[in-house]
Amino acid sequence: MSDRYRDEYQGGYQGGYDDRTRAYGRQEPYSAPPQKPNSGLKFDVGPFVGGVVATAITTFLAGWVATAIVQAVYNRTDTRVFWMYGLSDPWIAGIYGALAAVLAGAFMLLLFQAVPSPNTFFSWIAGLIVVAVIVLPFLAAGAITAAIGAAIVNGLMGFVIVALLSTTAAKTYHGRP
Repeated sequence: MSDRYRDEYQGGYQGGYDDRTRAYGRQEPYSAPPQKPNSGLKFDVGPFVGGVVATAITTFLAGWVATAIVQAVYNRTDTRVFWMYGLSDPWIAGIYGALAAVLAGAFMLLLFQAVPSPNTFFSWIAGLIVVAVIVLPFLAAGAITAAIGAAIVNGLMGFVIVALLSTTAAKTYHGRP
């Protein structure tokens, strides 16, 4: 076989044996993948705000229903006590719960900006606040029945807020790089 034949039919090969597999044994020096600069908050704003609004609505409904049930039990058992949410207006508990949910969402937004693990801090702080709002009626109420009713409603609304906002944060917060 002539050199001219090899040049024309083998892609311009110019003499000598060329083993193209020799490059497989070479190791390139390791280089880390390029890092993105820290662009601030790493969460989806739209779904987060939607989650806070949905939490406020759910807390409103939970407070309204729980208050209506507790008041129905009080009326049925002829236990006429003035308790934290009044004698006949369950809307007040719902409004307080919705307001608490919005404030908790704003607090969570602050934690996104300030601490390395916002979900952990939020769970602890919100959990301690829920314990406080459950115990507080027993310290402030005149009758034990009034304290029990308020503690049930406060505990339910607190649980709804913590559970739903924690889930919202888990789905919308992407952590630090």
